[in-house]
Amino acid sequence: MKKLVSAFAAALMFVGLPTVAMAAQFNSPSGTTVTAPGTSVALSVSGDVTSASGNGYVSVDPSGTVASNVPEGVTPLATFEVLEHGDVEFTQLSLVFSVGTQYAGAQATVYIQHGDGTTETQQATVAADGTVTITVDRLSVFSIVVDESTIPADGGVSTDTSATSPKTDATVAPVAGMTVAALAGAGIVAVSLRKKIAE
Repeated sequence: MKKLVSAFAAALMFVGLPTVAMAAQFNSPSGTTVTAPGTSVALSVSGDVTSASGNGYVSVDPSGTVASNVPEGVTPLATFEVLEHGDVEFTQLSLVFSVGTQYAGAQATVYIQHGDGTTETQQATVAADGTVTITVDRLSVFSIVVDESTIPADGGVSTDTSATSPKTDATVAPVAGMTVAALAGAGIVAVSLRKKIAE
């Protein structure tokens, strides 16, 4: 019986390892969240990214250089650079900046500098959960600025109902399945040990 239980546990681990590895390597684009050093501002990137080789992915890196179109005298809350690695293809990505609920209802501007030097801006209202969401079709440097003078007197609580959670596109079913299987294996081992002790 002991050998049977050991073989079953080993089989579970063997089957579970690829799933755990897949989850650990799933760093892009969904679930990619990075916080800028020295701030509480984070950026999450999600969307449909494909890679011919299977090795291409998107990463988010805090940037020390702000977008070139940020007006002089304006200090962004944070700047991030979204980069591609390998053979990446996508049509649109969603970027969710978490700036803090203290800015709920305020006007935010994201200054964008593309790799070819061209620039653009996108404006949005900070949602009740403290996030700013934009969509992009290119990877670039993104500097986010919030106009504190536009924060509503009520903190945006009654005026802003657009709070949403960022879509992660992460599939948790395989990990959940392996967790259940591992618990089942642990239960079998416990029953086997109890019988062994009783003998």
